Amino acid sequence: MVTAVEEPVQLPSQVVSHIRFRMRDLSMLPAVASQALEISKAPDCEIRDFCAVVERDAKLATDVLCIANSAAFSGGRSVRSLNQAVVRLGFQQCRNLILSSSTSALMKKIHLDEEWIRESLCRHGFLTAFLALKLNRVLNTGFEGDEFTAGLIHDFGRTILAVCFPNEFKTMDPMHFHEDEPDFLNRERAVLGTDHCQVGAWFATNNRLPRELVCCILNHHELNRECPHIRLATLIASADHMANYLQCHGTAQGYEIDRNLALRQLEDYGVPRTLSLLADIAEQLMEATMHEAHEVAGF
Repeated sequence: MVTAVEEPVQLPSQVVSHIRFRMRDLSMLPAVASQALEISKAPDCEIRDFCAVVERDAKLATDVLCIANSAAFSGGRSVRSLNQAVVRLGFQQCRNLILSSSTSALMKKIHLDEEWIRESLCRHGFLTAFLALKLNRVLNTGFEGDEFTAGLIHDFGRTILAVCFPNEFKTMDPMHFHEDEPDFLNRERAVLGTDHCQVGAWFATNNRLPRELVCCILNHHELNRECPHIRLATLIASADHMANYLQCHGTAQGYEIDRNLALRQLEDYGVPRTLSLLADIAEQLMEATMHEAHEVAGF
């Protein structure tokens, strides 16, 4: 069931009603984040004006600085203020940090009766985000923070299903992160008539997230060549495969890079030598990612 990304995602009406009721008080983007993203689009936006808006939300500002100071972003040089973060990272990267911080805050805010599910999905988001960040650099795919945000949010549909349909979720998603099984999305569709990719894309669209993020959420399992952001979606699928292995085994030891089919597909989208570039460093890269994700996420 591949949906063209430019078409609105359609969910069964009873699923929509239930999600709207259960998630009615939750928004991916707080008002301050939305305003900061909007003003930063202006070509004449001043750094001080952008920072003044973000700083009105103390938690958002703190979270942005936390991610900016992680080893993956800082390069060993600490960032002490939002102004310094914008100067060093640029508006595009800071916009993505705002999206990432807002998403992370929402993931941590959500309450589930079985807390381990929320923590496990949150951990998976951070692992995928940092892996996407590292793959982007090693493979020189040219993204500027989009890959981190997309990795963080790619599986948010699973969190929504766990919150809104806790009983059905236990049947749909065993939470073992063995996603090489060919029919695991069909198992979800058999229960609710939809899957976590469609649910996540619907929620992201209704929260006015950028189209490239919606594309990655919708297509990271069934890569659709018609998607205008297929290269980013394929990068996220590659990182997702690695993150699944880490969560299944708790280590990168024994990871077989040849089984990462999305990495092979990246070559179809103009990224050369993906497997040869990663063959000797994949395990080391994955192990380092576990530590960096823990540093930021706290688990």
